[in-house]
Amino acid sequence: MSHMAAPSPLRLSVVVIGLNEEARLQGALQAVFDTCPAHCELEVFYVDSGSKDRSVAIAEAMPGVQVLRLQTQRPSAAKARNMGLAQVRGDYVQLIDGDSVLQAGWLETAVQTLEANSGIACVFGQCVEAYPEQSVYMRVCGLDWHIPAGDHRLCGGNSMWRREVIAAHGFFDEALQLGEEPDLCYRVRQQGHRIVCVDQPMVLHDLAMVTFKQYWKRGEATGKAYARVASRYWRLPEKMWLRELVRNFTEPLTWAVVVCLGAVFVGGVGGGLLALLAWWLLRAAKIARTVRKRADGWLGACLYGLHCQFIRLPVVVGQVKGLLQR
Repeated sequence: MSHMAAPSPLRLSVVVIGLNEEARLQGALQAVFDTCPAHCELEVFYVDSGSKDRSVAIAEAMPGVQVLRLQTQRPSAAKARNMGLAQVRGDYVQLIDGDSVLQAGWLETAVQTLEANSGIACVFGQCVEAYPEQSVYMRVCGLDWHIPAGDHRLCGGNSMWRREVIAAHGFFDEALQLGEEPDLCYRVRQQGHRIVCVDQPMVLHDLAMVTFKQYWKRGEATGKAYARVASRYWRLPEKMWLRELVRNFTEPLTWAVVVCLGAVFVGGVGGGLLALLAWWLLRAAKIARTVRKRADGWLGACLYGLHCQFIRLPVVVGQVKGLLQR
């Protein structure tokens, strides 16, 4: 009597990256083991980018976690992820930032999505802010992360990839301190692969943004990413992020026109600023109507609308810096 051999377990790799994440790292790593599908053979890597706290000790104390140390004067997410990707042997690779905690059911859903369609190179889900009540900045930025289900041009750092595809395209470009994810997604899509979002919670993310300075610096970093990616691809057919770059530059010019018109027709500098405030409020109200349900009411929606207006300022500053630093 013959016996059919049991199917080989699917190999799943997880790469967690972090820098000074001792307060959140254990939760991030434990969630990997807690949410791994039973039919998967799991390997977990933690790549540390030079932490000065107890991050490395925490990771080394966890059974099943292989710890890698990035030795460089200029650490980056791209370098850290690549160090882990060079070691993985799984069919699929889940990338996680050390400030994020995987949600139950996500790994199963992501694996099933990749198994069902060989044309999908990367799948990601919803990133949910863990503590939106801690600051207005975390509340409004958390709303930025809601992505509609379906095909997209890019993903963020938390995502699951088909290992053979990401390896064939040279991993992340380490020359990019920012914007490495859209850059890789662009290269992958040019070969016919898909980047897909699933409408399911993927991670709880702790933004830990409680000051205006942190908010401004995050906006600048976003602007730098726009500038570096757009300047790399503006000659190519898709012109990745060029439209966003131009839009971010033209919006403040619109404000200047509104101020000038207000100064002329209302009167003086005060009239100009009053006109700008009215313009902002009208634009914010329009945005608020579209996000009211997921913003848990009008207050959150209106705050988000104002955020979408004001954030243009640090983004434009970041774009200028990004273009000058090329």
